[in-house]
Amino acid sequence: MEITNPYSIRLGVAGAGVMGSGIALTALQQGMNVTLYDVAEGVLEKARAYIEKFLTKKNQGGYLRRLTLTTRLEDLRGAGVVIEAAPEDLDIKKDLFRRLDALCPPPAVLATNTSTLAVTAIAAAVSSPERVAGMHFFNPAPVMPLVEVVRGARSSPETVNTLVSLAEFLGKTPIVVRDLPGFIVNRVARPFYGEALRLLGEGAATHEAIDLIIRQGGGFRMGPFQLMDLIGVDVNFAAMQSMYTQTFGEPRYRPHPIQAQMVQQQALGRKSGRGFYDYTNGAEITDPPPLRPSKAEGQVIISSGTWAPGLEALCRQSAYSLRTMTGMDLITVGRPTAAVLAAGRGEGLARLAADLDQLLPPEIPLLCQCTDVTLTEVGSWLRHPQRLAGFDGLFAAAGNVVTLVSLPHTREAVRSQVESFFASLGKRAVWVEDSPALVLPRVVCMLANEAAFAAGEGVADMGTIDTAMRLGVNYPRGPLEWAQSLGYAKTAAVLDHLHSEYREERYRAAPLLRRLARLESYPPES
Repeated sequence: MEITNPYSIRLGVAGAGVMGSGIALTALQQGMNVTLYDVAEGVLEKARAYIEKFLTKKNQGGYLRRLTLTTRLEDLRGAGVVIEAAPEDLDIKKDLFRRLDALCPPPAVLATNTSTLAVTAIAAAVSSPERVAGMHFFNPAPVMPLVEVVRGARSSPETVNTLVSLAEFLGKTPIVVRDLPGFIVNRVARPFYGEALRLLGEGAATHEAIDLIIRQGGGFRMGPFQLMDLIGVDVNFAAMQSMYTQTFGEPRYRPHPIQAQMVQQQALGRKSGRGFYDYTNGAEITDPPPLRPSKAEGQVIISSGTWAPGLEALCRQSAYSLRTMTGMDLITVGRPTAAVLAAGRGEGLARLAADLDQLLPPEIPLLCQCTDVTLTEVGSWLRHPQRLAGFDGLFAAAGNVVTLVSLPHTREAVRSQVESFFASLGKRAVWVEDSPALVLPRVVCMLANEAAFAAGEGVADMGTIDTAMRLGVNYPRGPLEWAQSLGYAKTAAVLDHLHSEYREERYRAAPLLRRLARLESYPPES
């Protein structure tokens, strides 16, 4: 059934909570007739108030007459498409679909808005599972442009085409995906929360620092803790539990005790007034203003290496005099402002670090990129670890902040000098504890790895996955696009570093990512 006319079908929505009322509003804005069902009269009243307020604000109040609210499921009889938006509980959804199966016989299409449950399992409750598929909207449904159309094991091509056509009519961008746990967006997004929670649990950084790094360093609209508070800590925790259960204990989706404890104490985020942040006084989360680069004097030594892209250009813009080093090739070094180790482990980092440590006066700060190596390991190579500080080289030039790390031995004067150096480049310092891959490289490379697993398993192609993450959760880049920009080999190296430090299968690199890294090294055609 191709939907070309808003008056050609009546849309039924079963469940009038946040998602159901948002879906109903989206359809009303396109002129469709909508019947919105819920068991609770109070939920329907809240949904009506939300819809009326939104339509009035948009000068579309007349569309409200196309809305029917009901507590009788029988009133969905005759709907051409019914979208279920009940709580994320398999038994509840299956019971609802059994009843809809009798009330709305073929050719009516039955869709589920589930975000993590198996569409195939839900469809098993009806006599004709070929007319069931997933139609996953994102919150807030009237605003977010993406819809995942999920093809269950027995969904017919006609059913899928109907839902694609409906999504397009509603002004959305539909993508068709396989019925695997989490589909695309909720699956690929798991590391965004999971790695942030592990960093917090390990004491690597505060939740405020992690969010700041993610927002101002990576360009994400919200940090993971801010976003969990918005979604609901309980909702996010339930999604992680569902993914972990459906994949039979895949370690990449293991829930974190911090979330469990927060749910136990009802610290659920904005809806409870308190989550990772306190909302009781109505305070909003704001970032400090960006620093402006300043003209600086002095010399900076930068070693050879590719793990601090863009840093040389920033130093030049701030008028630093640059000297590059490939080995013990500096006869006289003078008294530079700082020396920077831009090499990775595979680019001779240990040798370069030892050479600079030997050549430079011991009071000169030595900065080392710490994306594929921990600062404690670098310190073990030096005679003067007191001069050592680390930084996130991969993202140092990209955002408004720079992630820094020091040793217990690092002199306070060195910390101050390092902060001043990056401030002259327009970068605000955020200090964290020494931790494998620090914050942004860890989160971004794990997102890319999850996307590579999904693409390798045929959930969708790489381009579709990137589109889904940009449109579904407002990521500044698709994860695989990001991996290509960083370098597939570097992305895999970060994962190998994490795997080596933690010895957990959680950090194994996806086979597709390994293949892309090998292909990246192929010589170009002449």
